[in-house]
Amino acid sequence: MSAHLADGSTECVAGQVPVLMYHSIATAAAGRFSRFVVDPGEFAAQMDYLDAGGYRPVTAADLAGSRSGGTLPPRPVVLTFDDAYTDFYSAALPVLREHDFRATIYVPTAYVGATARFISGVGEQSREVLSWRALRDIATEGVEVAAHSHTHPQLDRVRAAVISDEVRRSRRLLEDNLGLAVEGFAYPFGYWNRAARAAVAATGFRYACAVAELVTAPGDDVLTLPRLTVNAGIGVTGLARLLGGRPPGGRQAAAVKRVAWRALRRAVPAVGGDPQEGRPAT
Repeated sequence: MSAHLADGSTECVAGQVPVLMYHSIATAAAGRFSRFVVDPGEFAAQMDYLDAGGYRPVTAADLAGSRSGGTLPPRPVVLTFDDAYTDFYSAALPVLREHDFRATIYVPTAYVGATARFISGVGEQSREVLSWRALRDIATEGVEVAAHSHTHPQLDRVRAAVISDEVRRSRRLLEDNLGLAVEGFAYPFGYWNRAARAAVAATGFRYACAVAELVTAPGDDVLTLPRLTVNAGIGVTGLARLLGGRPPGGRQAAAVKRVAWRALRRAVPAVGGDPQEGRPAT
């Protein structure tokens, strides 16, 4: 259950930790991608809200460590950023630095220093991705740099050999270029199946994040941790609801929805799209 606070928001019960998923922090986006692009002013207001409310952001690796005996501060929250767009460095990091907030960024390694060809289907193939130099700088500022596959395919719709290569290559490239151990993985689009989970485990990742639109709980599988999507325009009020919200039906309903959505994407190409869209030549 969640406890109701005086400001009308809710707070998670002991042991539950919200993991928030952001993408781009910017002012412009193509229409079909716009819901993933949070205005910098809105993002700053949300971080102000977290700070004023006593929330203490930790990395996803910190959260995973707490599942095996590590400790977290009071009112923990995890801030994650998928796809490693350059606006993380220019728009998000200065705000995080101002509040002394930690965060986790997930990198699709094929596009480092280039553009996000994996989202060409929504007209955003020119959106820039961080360079290796920028990622090294970010890693010195309390930000966990973690893997988001190599080419950002739908891992639940490709062959097992492709899954294994995507998972292993992303970790190797990050560790070789950053000189750091990489503990975490985030499934592209949040999509995973048994084969994807097995590949993540075999590669030695300590944890992995999906989506599921749920707050994490102590009994959750550390290799499929749920996250909550922060969409554009929800503001501070919407963020407050996310922090303690519970979707109708809870975890069982989320699992059924995940399987049904995968089946639909396989059956209807117009819905599922190309599972390897944007994959560069190798």
